[in-house]
Amino acid sequence: MHYGLAHFVEKYGISLKAINFDGITMQIKEELPEIFHSLKHYDKMLTACNGAVTASDIFKRIELILSGGLEVVWSKLDEKVKEALVKMPITDYYEEILFSSILHTHLESGTPIIQKAFWPNGKRFAVCLTHDVDEVRKTYQYITHPLRRLKKGDLKGFKNQFLSLTKKIMKKEEPYWTFEKIMDLEEKLGVRSTFYFLNEKSEVKLFDLSTWRHYGRRYDVTSKEVVEIMRKLCSEGWEVGLHGSFYSYNDIDKLKTEKETLERVLSAKVYGIRQHNLNLDIPYTWKLHEKIGLEYDTTLGFNDRVGFRWGTCFPFHPIDKETYRPMRLLEIPLTIEDIALFSYDDPWEVCASLINTVKKYGGVLTLLWHHSVFNELEYPGWAEIYERIIKVCKEGGAWVTNAYEIAKWWRTREESVLKCEYDGHTLKIKPYPRSQKHFIKIYLPEGKTLEVSSENAKVISEDENAITISTTNLKENGEIVLRM
Repeated sequence: MHYGLAHFVEKYGISLKAINFDGITMQIKEELPEIFHSLKHYDKMLTACNGAVTASDIFKRIELILSGGLEVVWSKLDEKVKEALVKMPITDYYEEILFSSILHTHLESGTPIIQKAFWPNGKRFAVCLTHDVDEVRKTYQYITHPLRRLKKGDLKGFKNQFLSLTKKIMKKEEPYWTFEKIMDLEEKLGVRSTFYFLNEKSEVKLFDLSTWRHYGRRYDVTSKEVVEIMRKLCSEGWEVGLHGSFYSYNDIDKLKTEKETLERVLSAKVYGIRQHNLNLDIPYTWKLHEKIGLEYDTTLGFNDRVGFRWGTCFPFHPIDKETYRPMRLLEIPLTIEDIALFSYDDPWEVCASLINTVKKYGGVLTLLWHHSVFNELEYPGWAEIYERIIKVCKEGGAWVTNAYEIAKWWRTREESVLKCEYDGHTLKIKPYPRSQKHFIKIYLPEGKTLEVSSENAKVISEDENAITISTTNLKENGEIVLRM
């Protein structure tokens, strides 16, 4: 099956048999024509369009983007186009236009559309909370950070750096040991996150400043204090994942050793990874992750800006370019990294815009807040923005959780199958497997109402012309009956 078509069908959780793409055309005003002009060397038939396009045109664009097309042309784009691009999940934009066209065509004919809900329990979108544990104690930063504040003319920041050092000397307070603060905050908010722990072994050279970064990050992941906090996190519902060391992104032996070490000291399986510095050799790094048995990766994002690096806010399976098939590995794209966010003049305005975009498309907003920035003295306001994002998203109907729960749900959703029959009055749905709970969204033709006649399902949410139901007791009765 064409990758673009397969991705669309899998993402929306609709039956290919129920959809007739023939004759479906859409009017599109190209949002970013410069991108497709740059992509023409990829496919000479691909041009920016302002007018009627077919489903095939959409699938071609999806495939180009999700096979790394934007990476190829990124350096050719000017800064204005880059900024416009990262604000818009362009793949989701195209797919939403296509899905809306399919909906219109089928509902006009009086036929309902049955879709696997994007997220469980009637949630409108998802938020994935993550923390990279780059260092557990402050080292060379006692020199570099004050100098950085002075260079910027930030006298208050310089003073706070001095106070941080004073607390370390006088009270033995480690400024970067913030795990309990984060746990207390997330416990209060009723959420859980993922902590990615680093096992850095890269060489440090005294007179090579570029290697200093490795020194502060060379903490012992097998030390008693680190093992204790990791086990506490795991036992109380947080996820511990692997933060691949600086050069592990293209070294399978390093990756395998780091994963095995982490699993040994945890006495638990490690499911996911984010590479340090967001280092990726695409798609080679993903293939290494898959080979060592990792379920998901969440490295795909920006160090210098926030937004949608590959034009989507949904989990997806990268393409293996050797076999041209989707990998088993699941990519959960990174949306906001704290350091990049706080380079903007108004960080909250940037966050609010991205939240609204992800909510509009129903995707997942992935946050990276380094655990060290929860030190309020050195990073005033950073934890506050993190807390505010969580509160605003929960109020907006988001499912806020860690990366493993996102990956686990998405795989469960992919494995579910809905077999449907409709005779004009009665809709029968047989979900498989019967052992799991299913969340099903049903779009109704105008003027139609829905009543659940069987006792194995219930309505959990309604919006405009769609109703979402959840299943129960499918082992006893595997057929859901709905009257329309």
